[in-house]
Amino acid sequence: MKITLEYIGFLKIEGIKSGTVVEAPNGSTAASILDMCKLTGSYRKYIVPIINGERSSHDRVLKDGDRMFIYLPVGGG
Repeated sequence: MKITLEYIGFLKIEGIKSGTVVEAPNGSTAASILDMCKLTGSYRKYIVPIINGERSSHDRVLKDGDRMFIYLPVGGG
């Protein structure tokens, strides 16, 4: 299935530009897409997948044609 993957500039995913359509196996979850993107650091627990404009969990099963935005909140003071 095809998933459009988007993310913001400070989050760098090697080999995948934001807005790229990626091929994923049927039944893929948001977490498996994060695995595919090699987003495995300690910050991963803070990543919020936004699927088709809706905040979602990491275990959400994706469908062909979905848009997944990888949102990593930034804090500071």
